[in-house]
Amino acid sequence: MTVERLERYAFKDGHEQGLAEGIITGNQQKALETAENLLKMNVLTAEQIAQGTGLPLEQVLELQKEISVTV
Repeated sequence: MTVERLERYAFKDGHEQGLAEGIITGNQQKALETAENLLKMNVLTAEQIAQGTGLPLEQVLELQKEISVTV
């Protein structure tokens, strides 16, 4: 295999990996935004928000603390 072909494969793999990481990061950010909005609405429990967003309960509870300090 030539160096050019190796570089093309490496770019393709790197590009796909970067795209996948970007999607994961975006999904995580959206889940955090949703959790924050739900916490501010004060309608659901932290457990329900964790279950609905897929975030760990500990992360939702930490976000809840941050919100209560800034409000």
